[in-house]
Amino acid sequence: MIAKAKAISHGKEAINYALREGKMGIFLCSNLIASNNPAEILQEFEMTQRYNERCKNKFLRFEIGIAPQDESKLTKQDLRIICRKFTKAMGLQDNQWFACTHKDTDNLHIHLIANRLSIGGAVHQTDFVSNRASKIAEDISRKMGLTIANEVRRQKQHDKQQMSPTRFEIKKRLQDIAYREFRNIANKTPKNFIDALKKQGVIVEPVRNKQNKIYGIRFQYEEQTLKASEIGKEFGLRSLFHHYGYSIDERRIQPKHFEKPHLDNTQTGSGLLSGLASIIIPEASSGEYE
Repeated sequence: MIAKAKAISHGKEAINYALREGKMGIFLCSNLIASNNPAEILQEFEMTQRYNERCKNKFLRFEIGIAPQDESKLTKQDLRIICRKFTKAMGLQDNQWFACTHKDTDNLHIHLIANRLSIGGAVHQTDFVSNRASKIAEDISRKMGLTIANEVRRQKQHDKQQMSPTRFEIKKRLQDIAYREFRNIANKTPKNFIDALKKQGVIVEPVRNKQNKIYGIRFQYEEQTLKASEIGKEFGLRSLFHHYGYSIDERRIQPKHFEKPHLDNTQTGSGLLSGLASIIIPEASSGEYE
């Protein structure tokens, strides 16, 4: 289990998003509020907040992610217990809050929106609030026998270190080639870089989602396929294009739908790129994210 938190000012939008029809799975539980209607919840929160004009971020937004391997273990009552334990450990017993699950992704997660002001008017301290939320989620996971996010990360790191000698050696050779061409001043565009790799037996493939939109790249070399992030942070889709003076308009990228990036060419005299498909060859089927 993992958790993150943030103090926010846009409480109305956060409440509406959490309880939006089509996204919300189950309304789990609440504290010190009488309704489960978004407008009425906001009204109840604002009644508590009305005497404090100095506090700008009057709402707390929490997201609690459940590890896929734990989903089948947990009942609705277990999820309610998690919410109660979590808010108690965060010191929100005297604050209004509600919690619900979302069903818009494959992974079970809980949205919890709280009033930063307690019913007595005290303002909840938010110093390192996300770190505290993460630590509390880890403690609850340990006590309930659930997967701990940090341990999963450590296991992944261990798995990487145990990579087969053959794959490790191929990765090192590929890194040497990639960084050499990355620093080669003769390569002035992403296409120059990709063509230079191709001459040395490295194929750069676009990674596509189910809608056939490009959202990353990967490398094929000596019968091994490696994600861009395995080679180096410089070779991610956005980083690579930025290196050659091309910016990706992040406003057009939908985080959950991986829309095809729009490229704005910041170089003069070289013309606009029509898209990644005209630069990255050959085309590829959907695969792992960069």
